[in-house]
Amino acid sequence: MPSMNTFENKAFLAHVRGGDFAHPGEEEAIDLVLSHVKPEPRETVLDAGCGLGGTADAIGKKTGAVVVGVDLDAESMRYANAAYQDSQFILGDVTKLGEMALPKMDVIYAFNSLYACPDLEACFSSFRKVSNSGARIAVFDYTAYDGCALAGTECLPPSVHSMTQMRQFPERQGWACTGIVNLDLAYAAWYGRFLARMDGNRVALAAARSPELFDAVRKKYADMLRCLEQGTLGGALHVYARA
Repeated sequence: MPSMNTFENKAFLAHVRGGDFAHPGEEEAIDLVLSHVKPEPRETVLDAGCGLGGTADAIGKKTGAVVVGVDLDAESMRYANAAYQDSQFILGDVTKLGEMALPKMDVIYAFNSLYACPDLEACFSSFRKVSNSGARIAVFDYTAYDGCALAGTECLPPSVHSMTQMRQFPERQGWACTGIVNLDLAYAAWYGRFLARMDGNRVALAAARSPELFDAVRKKYADMLRCLEQGTLGGALHVYARA
């Protein structure tokens, strides 16, 4: 099963989604998250695991906030800095933000990125080191309802976190969970829409890369949709405040 975290495969997904987003729901999802956690103009925002930069750019334009994106992929950071010059994009590890020359953050977003990090506590410890007092975090991500069943599908890494982990691990690092929005049905609808887009543009998408990649990606996302429909996988927005 191909990793979707390479630059080339992120670009392929962006082609399907019609924008440089690394999460389901695209701008609809961004608006949903902003309805719960919205920075004031000129506040400083971190997009943790920002991918190609489209989400960071949208947040900046919708709010007037100063947005910094951090991601492990060097090619994605080069692309984002060239494509979205109103934001800043920095190569780095979100578990080691304290080692980077970053401003203190008022708001931290993570859109479908923390699921890939096996050490969730390290992420929230790192967030605390670069956050102002009163900072808020919004984590829009998968949730694992049945980790054993999910591991057998190979559609996502085994590090997808449970609802319990999403409450307890941040609390240990000084972040109080102030709200949870269940997005199980929304994730299923978004992935159904994603697959419909793939099927409707099969010829062009297969020609853009290869028929083999198209088929592998379609299978991966069809497996995710099946897990969502079966209840082994879900989605949620978790909101936190610095305690």
